[in-house]
Parts: sequence; structure tokens; C-alpha cells
Amino acid sequence: MDRNHTGKRIGVLLLFILIAGAIYFWEENHVRLLFAGISPFPEDDYWNTLVNALLRDVLLLIAAGLLFLRRKRIPDRVQRYFPAVVLGAAYLGFAWYMQQKLALDSYFLTTLAIFAGLLNNIVLVILAAVWYHHNPSRLNKAFYFAVYFLCAVAILMDVVYFWQTSMHVQAVFFRNFNIYAIQGVMSSFSKTQLKEIGGCILAILLLFRVTKPRRHKPNVAWALLAVLGFTLLFNLLYFTGSQLGLYALHESGFWSEEQIEKSRQEYRDMLVTPVAMNIISKAAFNKEKVIQATQHKKKELTEKDKEWMYKLGVMRKPSSQPLPSPAYDRIVMLVLESVHRDYIHFYNKDIPAEATPYLDSLIKRYPRIDNYYSSAIPTTEGLNATFRSQLLFDGDVEGADKPSLFRSMQANGFDGYFQSASSRYYNSEFRQYTEQFGMAHYEAREDLENAGYSGASGWGFHNDEMYRRTLEQMKKLKGQKFFYVTKTLDMHQPYPYYATKWADTPESFRNNQIVSIHGMYWVDCTLKAFFKAAEEAGLMDERTLFIITSDHNPHSGGEYTELVKNEKDRQSIAPIPLIFVSKNLAPLENLDNSAYSSQIDIAPTLLCLQGIQPPQRFIGRNLLQQYKEPDCALGFFGDKAYYFSRDMQFVDKIDEPYPQHEYEDALANYVMYTYYVSGLPGDKLQE
Repeated sequence: MDRNHTGKRIGVLLLFILIAGAIYFWEENHVRLLFAGISPFPEDDYWNTLVNALLRDVLLLIAAGLLFLRRKRIPDRVQRYFPAVVLGAAYLGFAWYMQQKLALDSYFLTTLAIFAGLLNNIVLVILAAVWYHHNPSRLNKAFYFAVYFLCAVAILMDVVYFWQTSMHVQAVFFRNFNIYAIQGVMSSFSKTQLKEIGGCILAILLLFRVTKPRRHKPNVAWALLAVLGFTLLFNLLYFTGSQLGLYALHESGFWSEEQIEKSRQEYRDMLVTPVAMNIISKAAFNKEKVIQATQHKKKELTEKDKEWMYKLGVMRKPSSQPLPSPAYDRIVMLVLESVHRDYIHFYNKDIPAEATPYLDSLIKRYPRIDNYYSSAIPTTEGLNATFRSQLLFDGDVEGADKPSLFRSMQANGFDGYFQSASSRYYNSEFRQYTEQFGMAHYEAREDLENAGYSGASGWGFHNDEMYRRTLEQMKKLKGQKFFYVTKTLDMHQPYPYYATKWADTPESFRNNQIVSIHGMYWVDCTLKAFFKAAEEAGLMDERTLFIITSDHNPHSGGEYTELVKNEKDRQSIAPIPLIFVSKNLAPLENLDNSAYSSQIDIAPTLLCLQGIQPPQRFIGRNLLQQYKEPDCALGFFGDKAYYFSRDMQFVDKIDEPYPQHEYEDALANYVMYTYYVSGLPGDKLQE
């Protein structure tokens, strides 16, 4: 008897070891394949992913083991608590949809969040069921049904809201809740969709089933302790695991991954949210930050302010010159990361000529702007200036009704695409960019991975893969009208990425310890390969314009100060490259390559190039047009406005109580005035 018992234990142990080994080898092989082909091999990313996958498997095995041990009771519990099972199944379906929509990984913390969210969303129904089965009566049955129905309808309501906004129900929904809002929402659904919603409500009603009263009644105290205990346990495990994960990344020095994880955690928390309680709290309390009219103070420009702005060229008299016919059918903007103009040999002889030969050739052959400045930093602010022709970015101001380059192009028959090398969770790009900039199509690191691309590590996908994706998308869109932006990452500070081998690096800087020079050589090589492939594929024609620029200049410090010697060119706002490449250069013949300009000027320039009237809120100018006012570059960073022109340059502190010159005070007023105007609702533009 003892031998048989011992034999069973040994058998179970061997089976456990076999299963554990099989899981490990399968996960290890799967994770290694994810990073195959990346050179150098990202050991840190590899181990982080593998440990996450194994922890998830352990969690699932524990859950499966507990269910197996209690397998005889499962049929009875399903029958007795059937409404809770229905609600749980609905939540799991919703959780799967959220995970897909937000492109969340399927590893440990996400799985733990789903377990916690499942309990959070069925706990009220389970407690109502326990109370009913302990005291079966019509009143308690009605209470049981009310709790079940309200929780189920809340999930249905939240699903619809999330489908439209990628968020749980917000307080703004209830602030705007009136008959007109209801009519507007109803009109946005098709008859088929309304029937589907009605069918879901009918199913909720029909699936409420209760068993007849039994002799054996649940122990309310024990049930309360068990249900609330497990709910609290999984929530504590999730939130503790989230914080420990961030702590481990911070202590390991993975700064970029830590920042991405912070943003990803915000989205993962949505899986844990108790939907019904969230809706009740949002209906009863408004704790969200709202910029009130008293905070977003009205600002006006005096006649003296306007006089100085015209003298400086910041403001310009309207032109009566008619807009031309659309010059191009396709515009492709390649946005480099943190590249200063003087990182290119053509502009800076301290950069070896062999480091940027292709960029040098493009600059010599094609139109460019030599004094093109960033208007803001970091990336989101720089892109805001590029796409919305504004100096200040405020993510708390509603952006869906604000003009942008994407929205204007799309309103005139172009399709808008934005391809980001970084994670969609970095700085909440997934939500911020689509709302604020309005591109019709947005894809990031997670989307490229789902499409089968590899070659991402650290900050995100590398230039070669980003350009390969761009080319493949252009081939699919061949003959169509589109505005396509590819945002790369490989020059991200503090140390850029490059995949060129030592033996393939030119001897003139092969042993140079400045990483940014090697990074620029990689940028140069990948751009050369991109344009060569585009030419071979027939994608470079007279109706296609390519633009090479940067999201912003590098941040101060590090190698930046070693490469850019001129102090005035390495301020917080500094020159960045702007090159126009096309087989048809006639539309660009009026471009003055010596003009002073900045990122706020590119959107109105491209719109005018396409025969589209720029929105009134754009503060930049058309670089293809001659103005009576002087040309200038304008930027803003750290509560300071930066002004550059052929004749003068100055930095103005916005809140300076006693400015030295009138024009400094006028520029400060102008910056705050444009910020005020940019935040006004779409139908309340003040002239």
C-alpha cells in the first residue's frame, strides 16, 4: 500500500517535472524566435520577456490546478451561480477585446489583471446570489436580479463606450447627458447595431436563472470572507506586481522600458476596473481635470503688440496670391529622432565626410532650408508644432475639434498615415496622437510586431525595419493620394543605436568613441537603402514628394556639446534638417534655402503646396511665398520663447515682470495669445 502511494507521488512529481520542462523549452524557443535576427542580441529584453511568460504560465497552472481539485463541485456551482457565470463570461470577452484594442501583451501582469478584473466585476453578483440562496424570497430574488441586470447593462454600456473611445465611461458622458446627446448617440448607430444592442439586453434578461431553494444553504460569513478575500488578494497581487516591475526596471537602469511600462500600466489598469462601480462614481463625482474658462484666461493682443509682431515677422499681412494647383499626390515625411542640422557633414566639418555622404548628396542636389529650427521639444511637442503649427502643446485640452495638417489633407482627398517606431504606450501616443493630430491610420511597435516585423529592441523598431514597412505600405497604396509620416527612433539619446559592423565602418571614424557619429552613419546608410529601394520599386515619381526632417534637436549635454561647437546653435531650440526630395522640383523653385523658419512653418507650406488653404489657427507661414515682413524662426521651451532671424536673435522669459525691450513683452503676449486661441473649441475661433 505504501509502495503504491509512493509510486503515485513519484509519478505525479515526474509528470510535473515533464510538464514544467516542456513549458520552459517551448517558451524559451518562442521568446528566442521573437528576437532572432537582432544584432547585437538584446539579452535584457529576452530575459524580461521569458520571465514574464513563465510567471504567466505558473499563474495559469495554479488556477487550472485549483479548478481540477474542485472539479466535482463545478457543475453544481455553475448551476447555482449561473448569472455570475454569465457576467464573468461577458467580462472575459470584454477583457479580450480591450487587450486586442490596446495591444497589451499576454504576459504575467496582464493575465493577473484579468483575474483581478474578473473578480472585481462579478463580486457584487456573487454576494447577491449568496444572500438569495441563504434567504430565498421574492424580495431577495428581485434584489439579486437588479444587481445582476445593472452590472450586465453596465458592462454592455462600457463595451459600446470603449468601442468608440478606447476608454471606460468618463464623467464627461454624464456632464453632457441630455435628450440631444441621446439623439446624437442613437443617430451614430446603424439599425443593425441597435438591433444587436437590443439583442444583448434581451439575452441578459433571458440568461437570469436561479435554482430552486435547497436544504443546504451557503454560509454567508464564510462566503463573504472567501469572495472578498480572493478579490482583495488578486488586486493586491496585481498592484504589488506592477510596482515591483517598475522598481526592478528602475534599479536595473532600463529607463526607456520603465517609461514605456508606466504608460502601459495605465492601459493595463483598465482591465482591473470594476465597470459598474466606475460608472456610478463617474456619474456621481467629477474628479477629472478640466481646464475651466477661468483657468484658460482670455488673452488679447494690443495694437503695440501687433506692431512689434509684424516688425519681427512673427505675424504677416494676408496674401492675395492665389493658391496653386495640387503639386503632388503623395507626400512621405521621414522624421528622424533627435538629429541636429550640424550632425551632417555638409553643415559641420567636424563630422567626418564618410559619416553622412548620402545626406550630403541629397542636400547638394535637392531643395532644403539651412536655417530650419525646432519649435518645441521633446517629441510630442515637436510633432505638435509640425502637424498643428502651434508652439505650445496641452494634452488636457480637447484636440478632436482642432485643425491639423492631417485633418486638412484628409478633408481634401488624402489618406493620413502615421507610423511610429516606439511603443504606443510611450507618452500615451496611441490616444494622444490620434486625438490631437487626427491621423486616420496610426500604427506603432505593437502593430508592426503583430504584422510579423522583427528587429525591435530598446526604444523600439530600428530604421531599417521602419523604412521596409514604409516601402511595403507605399507599394500597397501605389496610385492613391496619401500623406505618410514615418517616425524613427535610432538616434534617441543618450546613445544612438546602429547596426553597422566595425569592419564595415569607414576607417576615418572606425575607432571614434563618439557614438552619435556612428549613429549618423547608420541613419545615412538606411536612408540610402530606402531611396534606392523606392527608386527600384517605381515609388519615386513626379507626383511624389519625400521630406527628411527631425522631431526636435538633441537635448543639451552629452555628445551634443562635443559635436556642435557653436553655442547659439545648441540652445534648447536649435537648427534641424529639412530636405525635400522629388523628381519634380518645379513646385519648390521659390524655396529660399537661406530663410529662417521653424517647425510651425511646415504644415502651412505643405497645404499651400497642395492648393489647400491653411487653417486660421496655424501660426506658421508658407515658405514658398515672399512676404514683406522679415523671415524668422520661432520656438518655445521651458517657459521661454526663442526668436531667430537674419538680423537678430533673443530669448524671452514668458513671465518676466520687467522685460528689457518692448518686443520681448510683445512676443510673450503673442505666445500666450496663440495658446489661448489654440485651446478654443472649434466653433469659437476669435479673430
